[in-house]
Amino acid sequence: MTRKALICFLALFLIQTGRAQNLKDALGQKYKNKLLALRTPFSSGDQKFDSDGHLLSDPAHGAWLVYGGIYVEKLDLSADTLRLEGPRGALSDSKKDGKPILIAFSKPVLIEIHFLQPVNSLDDAEAVLGRVFFLGKDWAEHAKPEFRRSNDRTSGETIYHVGQNHTKFPKPVQTPLPEFSEKARKAKYQTTALMTIVVDKSGNVTRIRIDRAAGMDLDDRAVERVKTWRFEPATRDGQRVAVEMPIEVSFNLY
Repeated sequence: MTRKALICFLALFLIQTGRAQNLKDALGQKYKNKLLALRTPFSSGDQKFDSDGHLLSDPAHGAWLVYGGIYVEKLDLSADTLRLEGPRGALSDSKKDGKPILIAFSKPVLIEIHFLQPVNSLDDAEAVLGRVFFLGKDWAEHAKPEFRRSNDRTSGETIYHVGQNHTKFPKPVQTPLPEFSEKARKAKYQTTALMTIVVDKSGNVTRIRIDRAAGMDLDDRAVERVKTWRFEPATRDGQRVAVEMPIEVSFNLY
């Protein structure tokens, strides 16, 4: 390689490196320390996608699937991969320094997006991100932690809202309350978690969405207990129907 060719090669390398660093900085400024709602359920390990949003790693499995958002604590960009790392979480109503406080629901998880072709601009990167995450105006709704039975049959049928269109409430049969977490008990912490659940035609809870998180490890306790709740199914014009309804799960020290 001649001296002139070597100088041109080094100059091109520095330009490309600079562009990559600028893109990484732009992505970090926009998405780091932010909540991003994943389009697919979380798996137990790292999740890998291609730039079309197709899952490359093992899909989530189990009796319940977990949806929601990842709070991006780390962001790294290489020539062919974007890495995002942080815990599953939800933003609480409480604020610190004017910003909502994050309630973490897991240890940090890693999400990798492998590019099928070079990404050279923020627009290109966001187009790829939009295939893996919800980036539209309704992203906050998708970011709420939600738990769904893997055999949920309500996804293919109409889900009614109690009190509307002659839809009657399901009647509780078994609705035990969750126990306090050790952390909340030591802190003498009392609160109420707000959730939305879907009850199917058989009276089983098939979806649980956390609308206002309680924190202090209480949300996991609440979700695990609500999964066991049983109802006499809701009815509409005398027919059993699946319904969506809000619930409150209170944690009080007596």
